[in-house]
Amino acid sequence: MAALTAPLTEEQRLLLNIAWTTFVDHQRFPNFFYVAHRMRKHGHDAMKVLHSFPVVGQGHVQDGYRAVGWWGRGYTPQSDGPVYLTMAGLYHLQHDQMARDLGCGLLAYMQHMTREQDKILDSPFDPPNIDVNLGDVLKGIDGAGPLVERMAQIADREWPGMRFSKTTLTGQLGALPDADFDTLDRYLAAVAAHLSPPAPSAALSLAEPRAVLRALNFLDVTYELVVGEALVIPPPMDRSSLLALDADDEAAYNSGLIVLTDILRDFKVPGRTPGSGLLRLEGHLAGRLPALDCGAVRQAVQLLDQIRVIRNSAVHPKPRPELVTAHHALGLPFPVRDFTAAWDSVRAHAERGVSALQEAIQSARP
Repeated sequence: MAALTAPLTEEQRLLLNIAWTTFVDHQRFPNFFYVAHRMRKHGHDAMKVLHSFPVVGQGHVQDGYRAVGWWGRGYTPQSDGPVYLTMAGLYHLQHDQMARDLGCGLLAYMQHMTREQDKILDSPFDPPNIDVNLGDVLKGIDGAGPLVERMAQIADREWPGMRFSKTTLTGQLGALPDADFDTLDRYLAAVAAHLSPPAPSAALSLAEPRAVLRALNFLDVTYELVVGEALVIPPPMDRSSLLALDADDEAAYNSGLIVLTDILRDFKVPGRTPGSGLLRLEGHLAGRLPALDCGAVRQAVQLLDQIRVIRNSAVHPKPRPELVTAHHALGLPFPVRDFTAAWDSVRAHAERGVSALQEAIQSARP
């Protein structure tokens, strides 16, 4: 919330005001080429200023949610596409009566959308029509009628709060599960909380370089004693030794991730789906050990699976929303700069997850 509602810089406020005053005068948001030229006249790069606005939700929509947005592909505004304001932008214009009216009207609209969802309670088999017409809502708000067209232009891009059709002037809730808010700051707080990644786990230090190897051995011994089968397929010595070595650079870090991921993937667990033995482990154990703490096993498996997410992204680079979450789960900054510290934290979290599996299996022993 603090980021979306923090005071704007001088150049951010200038760009926001250019978009707003054009919108007020012409009932349309200006195109990027116009904003860029106006900003150049003041000695600013419009592209840099647009990207400087605080943003949340880039994992949901590529350019995320911020006070001022743009049309275009990814991070590049389309020259003849509009530069538009969101409700976060309206928050920074509360000195303006029209901005306050637009904000209040859109909040009331989302409150109706929230209440309309209760139709679902009466329709367990067929999805009901929960679209809400903007004009119908504004009939009950004094003085809001003439602002319908302007509200529609903001609603069209307000994806955290609503999915809106300018053609029919109807919409449903967007990314938020509900939006019953009476002030913009409360709404933006909910948006930031819903779209922000979870807080990072603490980075862990590694006291013993062979801790992961030892934990995997303990897990294998316990699994064989309790379940009667081997679990861990030992890799060749030249590969397993990487788990006990420090990572001095990115190549060594990635090599260690590959070895660790392969060991977890190759757990000897019956079945083929999913493709990772680690991910089949909970279901298999639950069928063999009635006293198993499935929650503890699930939590350990989810932690260990974050290593796979990071490894696959390093070997096959693709921008994926879960990548930041995986780094945070293992106590890593994103992107990683200190590969020695990152490898220590990965191994320490891996040792913790493997030990948790071993303890859960031991505790469920018949």
